[in-house]
Amino acid sequence: MHILSEPDVSKIFRGLTQDQCNGFISALGNALISITKESKPSTPESAKKIHQPLRTVFTTSDGNTCIFMPVSDTASTGIKVVTASPKGIQGVINIFSPEGRLQGLLAAAEVTAFRTALATMTLFVRCTTIRKDNVLVLGSGRQAEWHARLALLLYPDQVRRVTFVNRGATRLAEMERDVVSELRRTNPAVVFTTLAKEGVSDYEQRLGEELAAADVIFSCTPATVPNFGYKALQANPKPRFISLIGSYKPDMHEIDTETLLSGGGKVYVDSKTACLEEAGELITAGLGEEQLIEMGDLLGAGGIVEDVINIPAGCNVVYKCVGMGLMDLVVGKKVLDVGAEMGLGTHVDGF
Repeated sequence: MHILSEPDVSKIFRGLTQDQCNGFISALGNALISITKESKPSTPESAKKIHQPLRTVFTTSDGNTCIFMPVSDTASTGIKVVTASPKGIQGVINIFSPEGRLQGLLAAAEVTAFRTALATMTLFVRCTTIRKDNVLVLGSGRQAEWHARLALLLYPDQVRRVTFVNRGATRLAEMERDVVSELRRTNPAVVFTTLAKEGVSDYEQRLGEELAAADVIFSCTPATVPNFGYKALQANPKPRFISLIGSYKPDMHEIDTETLLSGGGKVYVDSKTACLEEAGELITAGLGEEQLIEMGDLLGAGGIVEDVINIPAGCNVVYKCVGMGLMDLVVGKKVLDVGAEMGLGTHVDGF
């Protein structure tokens, strides 16, 4: 059994080369293809290799919420266990062999943020006709951080400016200290800026200017009210890549309906079923499955990285992801393998 701590996982992700990152994208893309294939009515239940039961959630008398998320792709079985307490969120991913032998344990927080951003990249790398000069990131958590990191890793010669926007000033200041300062050192040719809503009198005007300039918008906030309106984008019409990974409940909305439908009425999703049940933007807009393009269908039509998406004139590319347990399993297994190759972590015999 191999054990990777949070610092180990962080070191692996921050040390990835562009080729290694594309390897992760391919692995995740193949998993998305498998999910879509097995969801077809023509696939008999007995032939399915992917199993993702509903998560189990309960709250203890001490106010700690415990979440258990099991998954299997037949080749491996895993369960992510997360506890949300007043002191924060802690979690671990357990990965087992098909016979039930514990193969590895790894800290979950960094993996969850990384795999979600990686899911965005499975579509992002296919949008080669969209400029990537100006990247706008809404949010200040690890999800926001990894969307920016992966965009910089994959397109070091194209990204010229990255702006982080957050409602709260304190959390954004922490991000400036812990993340943005490092990104400035490692990407000296890129301009990094931050904008907080709290305490900024001309926030709406400045946000509008950032939105108008943006080529790419990564939204990573659990917002219940849209972070911006479509009118702000129309101040400078151009094709944009817009991803939404923060909202995961029917009452959450990161963007308004007009922005959601700015992809020509089509929205790319990780899972049609999950997004129609959980994504507030899609529910409010009254979208049906026929208006959604599942990533597994898209990726299954050709290569994972090489193929290019045809973007209709005057349209954006809009992507919604709510996440699936298989993402944790596939990425977690690959991280364990890379960690072992790098000599990181602790190996324990007898399991």
